[in-house]
Amino acid sequence: MRLDAAIALLGVMLLPACLLYAQEKSLSRAEIEQIIREYILQHPEVLIDSVRAHQQRERTAAQQKSRDAVIAKRRELFEDATSPVAGKPGAGVAIVQFFDYNCGYCRRVAPTLTKLLEQEQKVHLIFKELPILGPDSHIAAQAALAAAKQGAYIPFHQALMGLKSPATMAAIEETGRKLRLDIDRLKADMNSTEVRAILAQNQRLAREIGVESTPSFVIGNEVVPGAMDLAAFQALIAKAAEEKAVAPAAPLSPTPPNP
Repeated sequence: MRLDAAIALLGVMLLPACLLYAQEKSLSRAEIEQIIREYILQHPEVLIDSVRAHQQRERTAAQQKSRDAVIAKRRELFEDATSPVAGKPGAGVAIVQFFDYNCGYCRRVAPTLTKLLEQEQKVHLIFKELPILGPDSHIAAQAALAAAKQGAYIPFHQALMGLKSPATMAAIEETGRKLRLDIDRLKADMNSTEVRAILAQNQRLAREIGVESTPSFVIGNEVVPGAMDLAAFQALIAKAAEEKAVAPAAPLSPTPPNP
């Protein structure tokens, strides 16, 4: 934050007190601004503390807004039948991953997720393609969802995440041939209404819950951006499991009266 912007922010925060002081001392606006500026220059730690406090309030508000959105969109996040799943669906804690096949951080975290699923039997991973890095990313996302129609989503996904070069159409066709997929069918399914609808839904859902980058994960009620290590995932899973265990039970439906 620039110094003049920070001073203006602090001035706004101090405005009520300054106005009261100005009324008592009959000071002009210019005189008030000069007093604020001189005080900040003599006590820069006040400026730093105020900016940090303001930024923390903004982060807290954004996190709460995101949590509320996750709670409101739980069915679309965790129960959407069109989203591919790794692990045993419905068991334990679900992790929703928003990712792009051409995202370096997404590729970096892929082996960690594989190891996590091997170690945590009560965790399953829900995939939400979010192609944000250009046309090749969009094509790769379409291809992965098309591969799912041939029962090959997981190996196709893993192959694309393991690429050392961009996930282009040429790489997609080569991957499909290695997995013995029907390439003509794959291309046709890539452009299907169903595949396009899934990607549009993922993009809308990401906006609504505050996902701004890939990879991003939804664990419990939290949206967590970035490639994490195994320990960080396990800590978030433990927190989500604890919150789930202490969550209040859904109210029982009223018993219908006897006829």
